[in-house]
Order: sequence, then C-alpha cells, then structure tokens
Amino acid sequence: MQHTGISIRLFSRPYGIRSQMERVLFVLALLSVALHGWLLYQLIAVRDFHSAMTFLYLFSLLPFSLIMVSVWLDHNPGYQRHLTISASGVRYRLGFMQREHDFEWEEIERMVINSQALEFELKNGEQHAVALDTLNHAQTVQRIRDELAQIAVAKGIGIEMTQN
Repeated sequence: MQHTGISIRLFSRPYGIRSQMERVLFVLALLSVALHGWLLYQLIAVRDFHSAMTFLYLFSLLPFSLIMVSVWLDHNPGYQRHLTISASGVRYRLGFMQREHDFEWEEIERMVINSQALEFELKNGEQHAVALDTLNHAQTVQRIRDELAQIAVAKGIGIEMTQN
C-alpha cells in the first residue's frame, strides 16, 4: 500500500507556549505605553535628560521589538518552531533561530513514538527527537501517531509505540 496524501504541518500555535508569550507581550506592551507616557512627561514638563531616562527609554523599546518579531514570525511561519510530516519525509525546527532539520523516509531506520516525543533513528546513526508533550491538542498528537504508524508499515521502517 503506497501512502501519499499526507501533509501535517504544526506551527507554534498548537504549542502552549504561544498563548503564554502573547499574554506576556500584552502586559509588556501595556507597561511600555505607561513608561512612554511617563518619559514624555519627564522630557517635556520637567526637562530631565539624565542618562537613567535615556536608559529607560531605550529599555521601553524592548516590548515593541518583541511584538515586531512576533508579527514577523506570523508572516514568515517557516522560521517558527514547527513539525512537517509529508509524503517525502520529515522536516522540523525546535525553536526560533535554530537550525531546521529534514530527512526523507528512506533515511529512517527506526521510529519511537510516545506521548512526549517522536524519536527518529537514521541509518547513518543520527538521532532526532521532536517533543510533543507541549502540544495542547490531543487529537493532533493522535493523528500524528496514526499517520506515522501507517507510513512505517508502508515504508518498512521499524516502529516502537509506547504510552509514557
């Protein structure tokens, strides 16, 4: 049986960290607006141009920079943490600014699938692990497990499924 029609692409949104980061960025943005208001008052009304004010002003640009990086990542999702399972192979990135790994099904000797991670052992001895324990969607994890089990059978890849 040839298994061809698969394409699972998980970006940062299914991961729990995304919503936590959005809350932190929102709080930082509110603090940034309050700090900018206070600095504007200090600069205009009091005319206080000390180095501490300059430092605070530059520090207050940090939340804005984080928000801009978040917006950029939303428009360029290939740089986000992701897992892509396709008919040709697996591609994943564990985090922003980390190297993307990809390999074809023919390169895989064995897969270990459990509730916390996917582990791939390649024929050249390399081992790759992709964490799944931070995924919030149990149905998505089950779909991944099912697809990988079907692919392993179709491609003759050794598979070990555990329920940790």
